[in-house]
Amino acid sequence: MDLADITALATSRGYTITQTDKADVITEFLAEQELNYQFTETELNALTISEIEDIAAARGYTITQTLKADIIAEFLSQQV
Repeated sequence: MDLADITALATSRGYTITQTDKADVITEFLAEQELNYQFTETELNALTISEIEDIAAARGYTITQTLKADIIAEFLSQQV
């Protein structure tokens, strides 16, 4: 896959790519993909509260709950 293909794929997914070097574009694409990944309730249940809160913070979500089940519900409601 060449640089144009990667950039086109990123653009089609709504990702913002600012780099121009292929390795940097790939790194930026993967970071965008991670931020846009849609977690399931099962996947979030496998994480610790701290891990869920870290992911939420990286995505700009607000977590106000303290019980894990409530944190997951709040995370999922903001993920949409």
